Amino acid sequence: MAAVAAAAESPQPTPTRVNWGETLLLALRFNGIAQDGMLRAVRLAEGLAIPQSNWDELNLRLPTAGTRVIDGEQHVMLAAAGPLRWHIDEATQTLEVDAPAAAFVGQRVDLSPGQPRVTQPSAWAPFINYDAQWQRRSRSRAMADALWELGLFSPTGDFSSTGLARSEGRGVRLDTRWQRDDPARLARLRVGDAVSQGGAWGRALRYGGVQWGTDFSLQPGFLSFPLPALRGEAALPSTLDVYVNNSQRLQSRLQAGPFDLSELPVVTGQGEIRTVVRDLLGREQVVVTPYYVSPALLKPGLSAVSIDFGAEREDYGIASNRYGRAQASVTHRRGVTERFTRELRVEAAGRQQSVGASAWLLWPTLGTVTASAVASHARGLGAGWMLLAGVERQARDWSGSVQVRHASSRFSQQGLGEGTAPRTVVTAAAGTAWRGHSFGVSFAQQRGGRFESKLAQFNYGRDLGRWGYLGLIVLRDFSPGGNGNTVGLSWSRALDERHGAGASLQRQRGLDGGYENVLQAQFQRNPAFGTGLGYQLLAEGDNRQFAQAQWQGERAVLSGGVARRGRDTEVRAGASGGLAWMDGSFFAGRRVDGGIAIVDVGGHAGVRITQDNHIVARTDAQGRAFVSGLRGYQSNRVGIFASDLPMDVELEALEIQLTPAARSAARIDFPIQRGRAAAMQLIDATGRALPPGSQLRLVAPGKQFAVGFNGRAYVAGLAAGRNRVLAQWPEGRCEFDLELPAASGDDLPDLGTLICR
Repeated sequence: MAAVAAAAESPQPTPTRVNWGETLLLALRFNGIAQDGMLRAVRLAEGLAIPQSNWDELNLRLPTAGTRVIDGEQHVMLAAAGPLRWHIDEATQTLEVDAPAAAFVGQRVDLSPGQPRVTQPSAWAPFINYDAQWQRRSRSRAMADALWELGLFSPTGDFSSTGLARSEGRGVRLDTRWQRDDPARLARLRVGDAVSQGGAWGRALRYGGVQWGTDFSLQPGFLSFPLPALRGEAALPSTLDVYVNNSQRLQSRLQAGPFDLSELPVVTGQGEIRTVVRDLLGREQVVVTPYYVSPALLKPGLSAVSIDFGAEREDYGIASNRYGRAQASVTHRRGVTERFTRELRVEAAGRQQSVGASAWLLWPTLGTVTASAVASHARGLGAGWMLLAGVERQARDWSGSVQVRHASSRFSQQGLGEGTAPRTVVTAAAGTAWRGHSFGVSFAQQRGGRFESKLAQFNYGRDLGRWGYLGLIVLRDFSPGGNGNTVGLSWSRALDERHGAGASLQRQRGLDGGYENVLQAQFQRNPAFGTGLGYQLLAEGDNRQFAQAQWQGERAVLSGGVARRGRDTEVRAGASGGLAWMDGSFFAGRRVDGGIAIVDVGGHAGVRITQDNHIVARTDAQGRAFVSGLRGYQSNRVGIFASDLPMDVELEALEIQLTPAARSAARIDFPIQRGRAAAMQLIDATGRALPPGSQLRLVAPGKQFAVGFNGRAYVAGLAAGRNRVLAQWPEGRCEFDLELPAASGDDLPDLGTLICR
C-alpha cells in the first residue's frame, strides 16, 4: 500500500515541496462522497496518519499493525490500512479515500426479540372458575353439570385444582397441580397431575407426580429452530429491504461495510428471500436466496429436556384418586448442526422398559427426514423393537408427508397393553394449490394389534372471491366393517367481520346400513372480543333445527339454546365466569384464563377499561375494575376512556403497557390527579398583554403552561384558594397570585384580566 500512496503522490508538473512531519488540515472525500467538517492529518515519510477518532467515525477496520502515538494521540497510518486507496489533491487540500466493503467493520442486524422482562410480579390472589350447564329433553328429567376450578396466584407460582360436579351421581376431581415458571432458563416445574411428553415415538400419559422440562413458550418471541442468516456488504451507507416470498419483512439502514442479518422471521417450509441494498448514489444490489426452515429442528447447541416421574392416572374423569403403577421417562433433544437434531428417550413403567434414539435431518430440496429406532423389554413378553421413518415437505408448489412405523410382535411401550399396539402404521398426505384451486389426498392404514383400519381421502377447494369458498371431500373407508364412501360438498362465506353463512350436502351411510343425504344450512354471528352478543342458527333436511346464543358480558358469559328433531325438543342454558379475591374485595368477571389485573382509576366510577383497544370492563363505585385474560410474558395494553372522567382530572397516560407472568395477578394504578382549571387574560404592569409563548409555572406543583395570543392562558391543577404563578419569557419575568373562587357548576371558570407584576 505504501507503493500505492507513493504513486499517488508522484511529482506534478509544478512540484510542491513536502515537509515531513507537518500537520495538514484537509477536507475529506470518502468513496466519492464529500464529508462534513475538516480532517487533521500528519504527513510522515512512511505515509499519512489520521487520528483514530476519525478512523472510527468512518467505521473502518483497524490495521493489523495497530496504531501509532503522535503528539500524545493515537493515529492510524493509511499506508498500513490494507486495501485502501488514497491521495491528496494539493490544489483543493482534499484527502480522497476509496475503501472497498471489506475495509469496514462488520455489522450485525439481529432481529431476535429480547428476553421478556416481567414488569408486574404476581400478587397473592385466590380465585374460582365455573362453567355450569343445564339441559332438559322432552319426556325426560332435567340435568345439570358444572366444571369448576379453584386456584391461587402467588409470587412463587400458581396452584390449580379442577373438578366436575353432576346432578346425577357423585362429582369427580380432575387435575390438581402447582406450577412454577423460570422464563430465564425456559423451564417449567409442575408438581401434581400432569401429562407426560411423548417425544418422537412415545405416548403422552396422564400421571400424578413431578414434571420438569423445557418450555419455549415462556419466551413468546423465542424461535427454537434455525433461521436463515444473510450476509452482504455495502461500500456506502445504504438502505436494506428484505422480502420473504415477495412480502416485505424488514427495512433498515446500513453503515458502509459487510453486514450479517440473523434471526430473520420467515414462514416455515421452503421459500425465497430477496434482499435489496440501495446506496446513497441510487445503485442497487439484488440477491435472491432460497431457504428451507423446519420447526422440527433445534438451533445448534440448543437443548430441550423433559423429565416425568410419578404414578399413572387411571379412569380419568370417572374416579378422583385412582393411580396405578409407577412410571418414569426422560427425553432429551439437542440441535447438533443447523440441519441435524437428535433425540434420546428412556421410559419405564412397572415391568416394562424402552429406550430409543431419533434424528431429524434437513434435506433442503426435499424436506425434513426423520427416523427412530426403539428397543423394549417387558417381563413375560421379552424383548421387542420398533422402527420409524418419514419425510415431510412444506413448500409453495406442493406439500406432503409420508411416515412408516413397524414394530415386532413383542414390542411394548408406556400407555399400550400387551398385544394392543398395531404392528404397522402407514400415513401419507400431499396437497397443492393453483390459481385459487387447492387439492389434497391422504391415506392411513394400520395393521396388526387389536384394531385394523384403512382410510383414503380426497379434498378439493375453490376460492370464489367475494362469493365465498367451495369445498369437496370424498372419504373411502376400506376397513373391515367400515362405513364405505362418504361424500360432502360445502359452501361458506364471510359476510363481514362477525357474520357468516354456509351450507353443506353430505351423502353417508346411515344407521340402517343404507345411504342417506343430509342437507344443512347455517347462519352465525361471532361475539366481539369485548362485550356483545353472538348466535348460531342451523337447519338440517331431516327435520332438525338448532338455535343458540351467547352473551359475552363484563362479569360473566351467558348462553342458551334450543334444539328440535322431529317431536323431540331439547333446551339448554349455561353460565361461565370467574371470581377472584384481591385488594381486599371480591371481583366477578369472565373465566380466569391467563393473568388477571385490578385496574384502579382513582375512585372514579363508570370508567370504561380497554384491553388491546377492546372494551372489557367498567370501574365500580370504588373506581376499580377486574380484567382477565392477560397474556403471560407478552406486552398487554390496558387503557381507559378520558371522556368518562371529570374535566378537572389530569392524566399522565391513557394507556399502560405491562408484561405479567403467566397465570398471575397484578394491580394497575392509573396516575390520576384531581385539580381545578381556569382561564384568564394576563397583562403586565403597563397594561400590555404578555407575549405569546410565555411560560406559566405553578410554584407549588411545578407544572408549566403556555400563554397564547392576546395574553390568553389556561392553567390546570389549581388548588382551592390562592395559587402562586410565575410567568417567564426571554425578555423578562413576573409573578401573580391566582385566587380560585369556590366550586361552582362551571368546570372551567374565566377569571378575567389579571396583572402580572
